Amino acid sequence: MAKKKNSDMVIKSNTLVSASYHLSLSEIRLLDIALAELSEYESEEKHLTTLPDFIEIRADEYARLYNVTLQQAYTALREASEQLFTRYFRYEVQSESYPSFTEERKARWVGEIGYVKDEGVVTLSFTKALVALAGRFKIGGKFTRYHVEQKAPLTSIYAHRLYEMMMSWRKTGDVPYIGYSELRQRFEIESTEYKRMSNFKSRVLDPSLKQINDLTDIKVSYTQEKKGRKIIGFTFKFKFKETAKKKEEKRVREQTDQRVREQTDQQQEQKKLRKIPSLSDEQINMFCFKIMKNYDFIRDYSNQTVGKSTDEVYNFIEAILRDDDKRQDLTRYLLLVGYEYPERLKKS
Repeated sequence: MAKKKNSDMVIKSNTLVSASYHLSLSEIRLLDIALAELSEYESEEKHLTTLPDFIEIRADEYARLYNVTLQQAYTALREASEQLFTRYFRYEVQSESYPSFTEERKARWVGEIGYVKDEGVVTLSFTKALVALAGRFKIGGKFTRYHVEQKAPLTSIYAHRLYEMMMSWRKTGDVPYIGYSELRQRFEIESTEYKRMSNFKSRVLDPSLKQINDLTDIKVSYTQEKKGRKIIGFTFKFKFKETAKKKEEKRVREQTDQRVREQTDQQQEQKKLRKIPSLSDEQINMFCFKIMKNYDFIRDYSNQTVGKSTDEVYNFIEAILRDDDKRQDLTRYLLLVGYEYPERLKKS
């Protein structure tokens, strides 16, 4: 049986990324949810017989993910699945009959679609060719992966296409030179649209980058490549933002490192100090009360003192002060609260 993994990760061949340049925003969103569902299944033998016949996409899930009403979600899903049903994509494989050659093929995105209106559900079945190029069943070649939740806030079709282009190079963060004409083709921009470079940048490229930088998990920049004074193409760079989780992990790590440094300093300082001799009952009683009120001790021994009663903290300190070896661990705090070495030790 195929094993299902909980994930919102989309994994698809770069062939599918290129093919999706021809899809509408609603179709891309529908595919993102469906492909994330497909990516939750893995099979060591890469066979497809254990996958469910149909994948369900719920309108309430679509509405939550893309911040639209339930009715808008169901309408978008139904229209997108209808459009997707008529679409096909091209891909290449090594020819079985002629191994030295590649064979160009056409395949449908989906084989069947269905609707359960009262439940707000759209169902679809992927074609065998698509399944082989997506999810954990992917076979050879180069692949793109991204989290649906990160891409979901994008409302521009150009931003979606640009984000996927970036994710094709997620390992390096550097997107090789792409010519201006090729970039227009990837954006599906007609030759009559945004003919001036200034219009292309202000209406397509820059707004797409702004959406990506403001709303997703990456930060993108680009460099214009020129021939003379004419812009002929672009190179892109991007890096992943530091997430709140990573920031918290970094903060905890820095605090831990600081504590380790302080403890190391204290241990080195401790070694330089003379040993504290045995204390009288009167001294122990006095220094127990003084140490338990000392800020440095409260901070350094918070694990043993926080949430404890006064008697419990007193007993904890008393036990240490009565032990000849453990008492030396409190040398620093004893000196801070006024302990003075006997005259015979001061002279030694």
